[in-house]
Amino acid sequence: MNINTIQHHSYEIGLPQEGNFILGQKHGDNIFVYQAFNDKIADYAIENQKFGGQEYSFDRMTWIKPNFLWMMYRSDWANKDSNQSRILAIEMTFEGFQELLAKGILTSYNEAYGDESVWKEKLNTSNVRIQWDPDHNIKGEKLKRRVVQIGIKNEALKKFNSKFIKSIQDITAFVKEQKEKIDSGKGWYYVINESIIEVNSDLKKKFSMPEVFRTSFVEELILEFENTKEISQTNFEKLLVDNDQPERDEFVGYVKNYINAELSRYLLKAAILYRRDEELGVFDCMCEDLLMFSYFASKNKNRIDLHLILEAKLVDFDTWCGFDGEMIFYPLGHQQTKEYIASYKDFLVENIPGFAPQTADYFIESFDEEYLYKEIHSRAFWYF
Repeated sequence: MNINTIQHHSYEIGLPQEGNFILGQKHGDNIFVYQAFNDKIADYAIENQKFGGQEYSFDRMTWIKPNFLWMMYRSDWANKDSNQSRILAIEMTFEGFQELLAKGILTSYNEAYGDESVWKEKLNTSNVRIQWDPDHNIKGEKLKRRVVQIGIKNEALKKFNSKFIKSIQDITAFVKEQKEKIDSGKGWYYVINESIIEVNSDLKKKFSMPEVFRTSFVEELILEFENTKEISQTNFEKLLVDNDQPERDEFVGYVKNYINAELSRYLLKAAILYRRDEELGVFDCMCEDLLMFSYFASKNKNRIDLHLILEAKLVDFDTWCGFDGEMIFYPLGHQQTKEYIASYKDFLVENIPGFAPQTADYFIESFDEEYLYKEIHSRAFWYF
């Protein structure tokens, strides 16, 4: 499973508690959505990496959900009935996701449609429907926050199937494992790590979504970077744990909920330089700071970020804080990272300061997946 997970008790930290929000997990230029099916439809989808077969109908509306816990609520963790016994994680293009949102008609009347009869006509003839429902927590309890699901059929469903889908994976085993732990009350259990998914202003207006879910300081920081491609030392130091400023907590909330490739890479590079040069500033750049900036960069899901995170690790190789492995494997996933490091030892040695062949062996041999995600994972997110 190449989807990032997080301990259940850390899921809600930093997320808005009221209002319409799209929560989910992006993977580069794609986004994960979830559906539940019976065995025959699921088996066909996994084997062919698209939907079809005798059991599947393109004329019947099917609903995709970017929010994992909403899918768990609807399917009762794959236990509701035989038609929802398999949970599929579908990676689709984010461009396609936004296209469906733009074409979709709300299932509840909104004054923006004008006359109610006009809305009903559009709803009845549309191949895409948008529905906002109360989100639910891991116990199935209703929340004030509302999340989206998208219904598609006919030509829209055919385009989703042939153009938008990039991969389909069966995550039923993961779902059932977590459900068993929840019911038994024993062991750590995990959910999909999700953030606010930013969409364009037209879609925010259409669905009454807040235009900005960021503090004034974070807005100032982003604007400064957009205008100058730099962050002043004063503002950078406000992000450091040693400075003990409230702006750091505000920024942690932003990191949890957003992806910003350029800014995250800039900040991680700045933190590496700051850590190397003790005379650079007034405050120390601690391992907690390297961890935060590395996590921010890891969300971009790119080899560029893996290289930066390796470099950050090497400036503080013996640190605790869970940084001894967790963030290294986040951009590409566990198995792909090990294969990449093994295949490109020479390249990494040449391009990453401090990287040596034995460093590659350390990451390849020391971190089995179970240890990484069940032991280190719980430490890596302690500050969230």
